[in-house]
Amino acid sequence: MRMEMRGEVIIGLCLCMLLFFCPVPQAADYTYGDYYNKQLTTTSTGNTRGPSINGKGDKIAFSSDQDLLGNGSAYPQLFLWSSTSGLTQITSDVCYMWGWTNGYTPLPSINFAGDRIAYRSFTNFWFCETDIKLWKSEVGSATTIVSTGCTWPGIDPLKISGNGKKVYFRSNEDFKGVGNNYNALYLWDEDTSAITKIDTTQSLAALPDIYLSGNYDGTLAAYSTICTTGSYAGKNPDANWETYLWNKSDNSISQITSTSGGGSNGGCREPSITSYTISTTTGTTSMTKIAFSSDRDLLTSNPDNNPEIFLWTIYGSYTSTNTGSYTQITSTSVSGGACRNPQISRDGKFVTFTSNVDIVSGGISLLTGGTSAIFVWNSNGAITKVNTNSSDNPVIASYTGLYESGDIQYGPRIAYFSTSDGSEEIYLATSTIPVPATSRWGLIILILVLVSLAVFMLIRKRRGAPEGKLRERDLYNPDHRRPC
Repeated sequence: MRMEMRGEVIIGLCLCMLLFFCPVPQAADYTYGDYYNKQLTTTSTGNTRGPSINGKGDKIAFSSDQDLLGNGSAYPQLFLWSSTSGLTQITSDVCYMWGWTNGYTPLPSINFAGDRIAYRSFTNFWFCETDIKLWKSEVGSATTIVSTGCTWPGIDPLKISGNGKKVYFRSNEDFKGVGNNYNALYLWDEDTSAITKIDTTQSLAALPDIYLSGNYDGTLAAYSTICTTGSYAGKNPDANWETYLWNKSDNSISQITSTSGGGSNGGCREPSITSYTISTTTGTTSMTKIAFSSDRDLLTSNPDNNPEIFLWTIYGSYTSTNTGSYTQITSTSVSGGACRNPQISRDGKFVTFTSNVDIVSGGISLLTGGTSAIFVWNSNGAITKVNTNSSDNPVIASYTGLYESGDIQYGPRIAYFSTSDGSEEIYLATSTIPVPATSRWGLIILILVLVSLAVFMLIRKRRGAPEGKLRERDLYNPDHRRPC
């Protein structure tokens, strides 16, 4: 009796473990359904904006001029939200300069680990001095890494690399003999404490787009510009927005898009870049992807010139014979439709973007009320709607496109700010559908083996011992008699 009970207990325990650890297997790529949108701030007025999310998706840096934690200041300050410790105010010295509405915000950019934040600080109201500061969690404070005089329109944009050791920015300061009032892109490097000039322009009007983007280790940068002079002489005669790729290894600038017509309001802009190493039959090679928005008919599949999201992909380095290829990942056909603000995950499997068109239903109708929503494109071709509120500038968690919690993986985590309730608030959108992690299959197989073994043992016990031999229970039965 004791042996039979022991076998049943083993089977029960194994079945419980199997149910707990074994989700239903799914395909290699996943279509994410519902997203849980968590509101991280609550204000009634003012400006709370500019979220930047770390790689794992559990930390978000943003700016606010509201007294969220009793800072007592009406000036925009830098805050950090963490899934473990909640809200923390990082700064108390970001100077207010000529009004928040003119865009003078800290513009925080957080690295992959979430332990470094680069931001701009206006340290002198009257002399409009603009600095770039780098906050490190290990020291709990920020240091100035780039100091300028009066820069107009200031250091804008800026982007920290994934490893937190490099910062891209634009400025008209004369760092490298460019000449004051000539806007150019730069790269600050912590390892060398040096500033590298990326390009040369000759005009205040030639401004790189706000969506300057760099890869994880800071060796590549993607950006868009309408510039026609300096580094871009002869490359963009009609002053469209065009997208470029800068490579730190040889300080080269490669033109990724080349369009014509439409003037300065059209073209290819808002690039977001990722690069990583992949295995091939002959070894390994690099893969670089750039998501961008374009109202041009790049693949003869956008005849109505609505802004659509495109993906540029290249294997290895850019050369005259290896120029990469385009993929159009959205298609709208309604007048006034637009897909903008793309952000690509670090593994290149997901792209978030905003649109005022109901993409999920075929892209043939505008969203109600003139609002926009956030969508996620999956590399399997599926597009999922994240929210239905008016929102702006979604930023995707950039590590792998997946948020891991223990052994369970979830879909992309997306930080954004929304004005749906009349005030600007920060939100975090998380997929509610779990995805099985591939690392768990070894454990699942082991559990299946144990269950099979336990079932075999129980069946053997119930069939009894062979004839002519005493079963264990008969040793304790005084009435036992061997059959004749």
